[in-house]
Amino acid sequence: MDAHRPLRAPRPSTAARSTALLVAVLALTACSASTPASDSPAESRTGSDAHGIDGGGAAEVAAPARALVIAGHDGSATLLDLETRERTTLAEARDDLVSIQSDGRLLYLAHGAGDRTSVEVIDTARWTMPHGDHSHSFRGEPRALGALDGDGLPRITAGEQRGALRFDGELLLLGHDALGDGLDAAPRVGIEAAGPVIPFAGHLLVPSGGTEIQVADEGGVPIPGSGIPCTDPSDADITRVGAVFSCAEGAVLFVREVGGAAAGESIPYPEGAVPTAQLHGRTDRPDLAGVAADGAWLLDVRQRTWTLLASDVPLVRATAVGDDDSRTIAIDVDGRIRIFGADGALLARTEPLVATSLRDAASRDRVQLIVDGQFAYVSDPTAGVVHELDHLDDLRVSRTFNDLDPWFVQLVG
Repeated sequence: MDAHRPLRAPRPSTAARSTALLVAVLALTACSASTPASDSPAESRTGSDAHGIDGGGAAEVAAPARALVIAGHDGSATLLDLETRERTTLAEARDDLVSIQSDGRLLYLAHGAGDRTSVEVIDTARWTMPHGDHSHSFRGEPRALGALDGDGLPRITAGEQRGALRFDGELLLLGHDALGDGLDAAPRVGIEAAGPVIPFAGHLLVPSGGTEIQVADEGGVPIPGSGIPCTDPSDADITRVGAVFSCAEGAVLFVREVGGAAAGESIPYPEGAVPTAQLHGRTDRPDLAGVAADGAWLLDVRQRTWTLLASDVPLVRATAVGDDDSRTIAIDVDGRIRIFGADGALLARTEPLVATSLRDAASRDRVQLIVDGQFAYVSDPTAGVVHELDHLDDLRVSRTFNDLDPWFVQLVG
């Protein structure tokens, strides 16, 4: 069995640490987008890289330090290193768990009773920062950052190296480059929203009244005339192209214009289409996919087009790989994992892997599908495992991680 390592106690904030983080932001601004990524061996260094970027105490590494955050229904959470298989305990079990969420780096464990909620925030200290035609990856020691309190059930969205934590009537913005300042320094914005709020291009994208998405300044004040129609916004994602909202009539895309303004446009479904509630895709890629009534929808955000990938068996999960072949990976109702080509052709299919969990009403919604550039990760709550499948090798099961309670799974790094 893999060894478990306890979470280190949080380090105290200091003026020096805050200064280092400010230097990181200024240095990143000066980094040339045309500079190629490092081809050096996968060694870490704690100083600045060739561009002067400082990871705020984390080491820059030559390749993303991938790990799975696996949390149980009891609130316990474990970090599973995908290279070494080492397991680190991030949070112990608690009996007042409300929800488990993540923004791709920070883990949010919500606890509470009644209308008041306390959200425990944990930094996994593994992340990749896209930067033009290359990226910078960092790895540090995971640490507990503290807790944030608010009214109602919290909702987390991610946007441009920031987490947006929304309580009833209030939004907190957690900049990943300002974590050394402490959670109390996170800006609190009074805001009413009818769906997920995304920080984007120095603004906030705010669903309003269930009928449109408005662009607001970072104080939550809407910009007149900025609204784009969007009925019942249900989901939001950041892609390489821009920010995307799922709407009843299609999608709304916001891109960053020259000068920094956020401009929105509609991408309507084909006539008569049944909408999907959620869209999923690989981080920093241009495609998104979601379950359709008779297959999956593939949204090519660059081309602003929808493609229906028909399936002979109903699908329960779908996510876009966003590679050159525009492939989509899905889980069907029988528990098989499938790969579809951009034209809807079935490229590969497994035997039923998660059929038992899909038949169990208590675990069906907890079967999760996550993809990176080579692997798909599929959780099987009933069996207590997470499968790693190589989608570059016809979905061969390359590893199975056992002795887990995968009630929530997130890929970080």
